Amino acid sequence: VTLEQDEDVLDTWFSSGLFPFSCLGWPDLQAADYKAWHPTSLLETGQDILFFWVARMVMLSLELTNQLPFTEVYLHAMVRDKRGRKMSKSLGNVIDPLEVINGVSLD
Repeated sequence: VTLEQDEDVLDTWFSSGLFPFSCLGWPDLQAADYKAWHPTSLLETGQDILFFWVARMVMLSLELTNQLPFTEVYLHAMVRDKRGRKMSKSLGNVIDPLEVINGVSLD
């Protein structure tokens, strides 16, 4: 089997670092959206991606725009299962929001 990376695909972890400014017209620093929204004041996120996404956002924004992308980070609580594990589709321990709305039997 020969594997080959698609040249048009940007790595998720890398692209997450570009998000605070790349979707606002960067590298055109005079773009209206860029001027209006970068930098922003607050990022709200979970602590589980603090290093994976938030640190990359800060590092790439400082390197490529010479500005912090935000001045405050608000960390929200994590919803966990009865064993203390983070809710995850891959673990199969998520709660269906429709069951919360409509109710579900305890069977």
